[in-house]
Amino acid sequence: MKPNSFKCLLICIGFSYSCNLTAQPSAEDFKAAFVKELQQLLPEGYEKRTIKIVEVIPGAVNSGTYSYKVTAYIHDYDEGYPPNQYYGQTCLGKMDGYRFTMHKDDFGEWLVQGRFTVPDANCKTNTAEGVRSIPLETVPGTIYTKGSNAGKGTEKTQPVKEVTASTLYIGEYASYGTGGRLMAGMGFTLLANGKYYDLDKGRGGVYVYNKQKGTITFNGGFLDGQIGKNVNANGFDLSATVHCEPWR
Repeated sequence: MKPNSFKCLLICIGFSYSCNLTAQPSAEDFKAAFVKELQQLLPEGYEKRTIKIVEVIPGAVNSGTYSYKVTAYIHDYDEGYPPNQYYGQTCLGKMDGYRFTMHKDDFGEWLVQGRFTVPDANCKTNTAEGVRSIPLETVPGTIYTKGSNAGKGTEKTQPVKEVTASTLYIGEYASYGTGGRLMAGMGFTLLANGKYYDLDKGRGGVYVYNKQKGTITFNGGFLDGQIGKNVNANGFDLSATVHCEPWR
């Protein structure tokens, strides 16, 4: 090989090596690409998706590919069709330590890959126009806003303290199962004097509402021993699959 040709080869190799070097992405870069991908996957029929990030932990780097472990909540809202008294539903899914990889595509943009679906999302029927059955303020995490969460290296966002509404609805309730299915025989009425009964007024008991903890505990009657959690003006969770809400 001629000296000039060898020199040219070294220049080409050096140029190629420098061009393939990719600066390490910041937490801002990851969050922007992560949220963008999730927003593009908004299910048909839903009007709004909000992502609240609880934790992002960078992992190993392998040939220009960066790994992350993420905990985040996906909050989807469907406004329904109020003229027909259908107010849609709200779904909440949690990514608990999901793993993702990140690299630049052929156009130099950051691309996040991994499992973006949450198969066990909790969906609840909305009770009124514009009212989310799962209030966004009760969901832990931080909503990503471009330019406000910049940072490099390891970053953990602190969960937001869960908020419990101060008012327990007094009156008739209906219970809903998976997919917003109305559960027959699970209706009941709460009275202001601390008593409750089923809709036939045949199986009653008492309840204790703990405002500070956001719980309601039933004693006696067909709900004996049951503890409702996340109590607010729009209802409470009787279990992971049963939600009770005002019948209005």
